[in-house]
Amino acid sequence: MSEVHDIDAVGRLSDIDACYTVFEGSSEEDVAHAKVFWSSLCLQPPIESSLVSVDITQRLKVSKDPQRRICDNVCKQPPWSRNDELLQKAYQLQMQDEKQRYLEMAKKRDKIMALLKKQREDRIKKEMVSRAYKPSKPEPTERSSRKSPEVLDQDIKEVRELV
Repeated sequence: MSEVHDIDAVGRLSDIDACYTVFEGSSEEDVAHAKVFWSSLCLQPPIESSLVSVDITQRLKVSKDPQRRICDNVCKQPPWSRNDELLQKAYQLQMQDEKQRYLEMAKKRDKIMALLKKQREDRIKKEMVSRAYKPSKPEPTERSSRKSPEVLDQDIKEVRELV
């Protein structure tokens, strides 16, 4: 039985040798080295078909101390909560800037209103001082009333007679 297995094994080896290169005429040591070399050598796929870049930035990072990892896992927050915190801080800063801008605009408006009030008061004081020296205006009834067209025609005729 063992002879049958040996014959089958030899037959399989001869089939395998037909598929592969046989190093005839070389020492056993050279054949062993050549087989190790050819078995370790494989064709690399083209660069376009590789899924990762050979760039070192895509390589995995070195693992850290296990003691530190335990603390990190407990202390770390999920990444979305960190993003939320950053967004909240940015929103708060934006709101503070906007509030500051509105306060500055309110102060500026108050200054302008105070200046206008002061100018109005000064103008009223000056008018009160100069009122005593202004000539009085005639009453609207004292004004000459408009003459009728007939009276105007008569005046025009009198002026022409003088000439």
